[in-house]
Amino acid sequence: MRRRDDLIGPTLRSVLATLCLIVSPLASAVSIDDWLSEAHDGALHAAELGECVLENGQVIEACRLTFRTYGRLAPDLSNIVLMPTWLNGNAEGLATYNYLGPDGIVDTDDYFVIAVNALGNGVSSSPSNSAQRPFPAFTIRDQVSMQYQLLTEHLNIEHLHAVVGASMGGYQTYEWLMMYPDFATHFVPIEGTPWYTFYDRLKGRAWQEVLALPEDSPEAIQRKAHLLALIDGMVFWTPEYLNRERSLEQFDDWLAGMARFDNTAAISDRASQNAASAHHDIRRGRPDFEARLKAMGRPSVLAVVFKRDMTVNPEPNKALAKQLGFEVVEIAGDCGHFGPNPECYQQQVIERVSDFLRGPSEAQFQRRTMTIGEKSRQYYVYLPEAYGSRPLPVVLALHGYGTTATGLASAHAMNPHANANDYIVVYPQGAGFYSKVAWQSGDDLVSSWNDLASNVPTEAGPHCLPDRLDYPCYPECGDCKACDWTSCEDDVGFLLSITQSVKESLLVDPDRFYLLGNSNGGSMVQRLGCDYPEHFAAVGIMIYQMPPGHACGPSETLPMFHYYAELDDGVPPDGKPSPYGWVYTSAEDNTRVWAEAMGCSSPAVSWQTALAQEHDLECEAYTDCQVEGAAVVSCGDPAAGHEWAAQRIGAIPADCVAPAQQQDLPRQPICPAISPPEERWGMELVWQFFSQHSRSPALASTR
Repeated sequence: MRRRDDLIGPTLRSVLATLCLIVSPLASAVSIDDWLSEAHDGALHAAELGECVLENGQVIEACRLTFRTYGRLAPDLSNIVLMPTWLNGNAEGLATYNYLGPDGIVDTDDYFVIAVNALGNGVSSSPSNSAQRPFPAFTIRDQVSMQYQLLTEHLNIEHLHAVVGASMGGYQTYEWLMMYPDFATHFVPIEGTPWYTFYDRLKGRAWQEVLALPEDSPEAIQRKAHLLALIDGMVFWTPEYLNRERSLEQFDDWLAGMARFDNTAAISDRASQNAASAHHDIRRGRPDFEARLKAMGRPSVLAVVFKRDMTVNPEPNKALAKQLGFEVVEIAGDCGHFGPNPECYQQQVIERVSDFLRGPSEAQFQRRTMTIGEKSRQYYVYLPEAYGSRPLPVVLALHGYGTTATGLASAHAMNPHANANDYIVVYPQGAGFYSKVAWQSGDDLVSSWNDLASNVPTEAGPHCLPDRLDYPCYPECGDCKACDWTSCEDDVGFLLSITQSVKESLLVDPDRFYLLGNSNGGSMVQRLGCDYPEHFAAVGIMIYQMPPGHACGPSETLPMFHYYAELDDGVPPDGKPSPYGWVYTSAEDNTRVWAEAMGCSSPAVSWQTALAQEHDLECEAYTDCQVEGAAVVSCGDPAAGHEWAAQRIGAIPADCVAPAQQQDLPRQPICPAISPPEERWGMELVWQFFSQHSRSPALASTR
C-alpha cells in the first residue's frame, strides 16, 4: 500500500471510462516482438483471459488483466521486468512514486517493465467492475497464475529478467519464486513477506472485520471509512514519524483525508485483496515445501525490508533467506511501511536493487551492507555449491592494509577452496579513503582495520621509530600521533554485527565460525579473538604480530594458527624494528602469550603435517593445553617476505575488486581472471587446522 492517492479505489464508472478510452485490448495472443521498436511510457493494455479457474475451484467469468508498459525492449528480450501492484494500488502508482521510471527502483532506461494490475485492484477484474455477483474469492497464487497466463499465452514471453514487487507485490513475488522459479532470473520482494505472522494475521483480521461491516446507509459507509482510516494510520507509519511530521492541530483534517475508502466499489475491491493477503503463506498446501526449496538450489533473490515496518513483519524474510541463502537488506528509519517512498529511504532501495539486477544470475558472491551508527558499510558473502544442503562452517576473512575485501578473495583464490571444502566465506571491507601515500605516485586507496592496538602505544615500548614510513592519517581520527596508521571506526562492532547477521540469515553451523586475517587483517583477528573468543572456534593470523605490549590471548580457549615469513621486512618475525621503523612483538612471543592464556604448557614442541613438511615450513605448537584437542600453532616460511606466499596469486593485485564490489570502489581495478587457476596450498594448511576445532561444549574452557 502506498500513499493516499493510490489507495483510493476508483469507482466503477471511472474504471469503465478508462478502459473504453485508453486500453489497447489484446483480443488474441500477440508477440512481444511487436514492441521492439517502441519506447513505452505507461500505455495501458488489457488481456482477455476468458474463464479463470481459481485455487478454490470457482471461476471468474470474462476474466481481464490490465497492465502498463514502460521502457524499451532489448533486442534479445533479456531486460523484461514484471512488477505486480500493491494492495489497492495500480500500475500507474508504481510510476507516480518512482518504483519504476528513469532512475527509479527499476530503471526504465535499462529495463522494459510490465506493470500488471493485480486481480481485484479495480482496474483488472475486480468486484467493482464485474457483473459477477458474488465475485469469487481469490488468493495471491491466483493473482500469480493469471500473470503467468498473461505473459505466456498472450505476450509469448518465455523468460523474465526479474519479478519485482512491493508490499502485496512482494507477496506475489514470493509466490512467483515458488510457482515458477525458473521463469525469472531474479526475484526482488520489497517490504513483502513469504508468510503472515501472528501480528500480520491480527492486523489483517482487524481490517477484515471492519470491511465486513454493513453498508446499508451513507452513514454506515462513512463510519467504515473512518475505522479503516484509524487502522491504516496506526500501522502504515511509526509513531515517531507521525509525531514529527504532523501536529495536533492537523489531526482531524489528516484523519479525514485518510478516510478514502468511502464508497461500495472501493471497499469491495479492498476487501477482496485483503482476504487474498490474509491467506498468504507460500508453505500453505505444500507438503513438499522443503523439497521444493532444496530443488531451487540458490535462487537469485534480494529481499528489502524495513526494520520498523508495522504493516508487514520483516522477520519471515530472514527465516526463508536462511534456508535459501539469499540476502535480506534491512533498512533502519522511522517511515514504517512507506520506507521505499521518495520522501523516505528510496535512494537506498534504488542503490541495492539496481546493483542486484545488474549482477550475475548466480548469487554465489553477494554484496551486503551493515549500518554501524549512521554509516553504511559493506561486506561480501561467498556461498559454495553445497550451501542449503546442511549447516556449513563460516570463515570471516579480513584483508590487509590498502587492499579490498574481494581483492583478498581473488588474490588468494579463497572461493575455489571454499567451494571444494564446503564452507562459506565472509569478506568485510575495512574503512578507507583516497590519499597520496609515500610509496605510490598519485592518490591510492588507504584501507585498514582499527585493531585497538596499532594507534595506542604502551609502556612496553614504541610502535615505531622516528624514521618510520609515513602513513596517511585517517580523516575521522582527528590529529594523528606519530605512529597512528589505522582507522578509528568501530570495526569491532562492525565485525561482531556481521557475525550475528550471518548466523541469523544463513544456514550455518554456529559452532564453526573461524577468523582469518592477512597482515593488518591479522592484527584485527588477534584483537577480536582476544576480546570476544566466545564467537569463534579458531583463528588464523597471517604475516602479523601485535605491537609491543599488545600481544594478547583469549579469555577462554580459542585455538590459533599463525603463519609468518622469515624474510618479512614489514612485520619482522624476530621482534626487531623493520627497515621502515615499525616495531612488533616476535612471532615466538606472540604465540607464547596466546598459549599461556589458554593454559598450555611450555615449551612449544615441533609440529608437522605432510603439507607443512612438503613445503619446508618450520612449525612448532603448544598442544598440551587446558582443553584437550586445542592447540596454538606457528609456522615460518623460510623463503617468503611480507606476503602469504603459500596462497598468493602473483598475477592478481590484492587491491583489485571483483564485480560484486565495483560499485563501492569504482576507482579500483577489476580483478583479472586466472586461467588455468594456479594451485595454492596455504588455505588448505589453515583449513586442516580449522576443521579440527569447534565450539562444542566439550571444548569450552573450564577456567
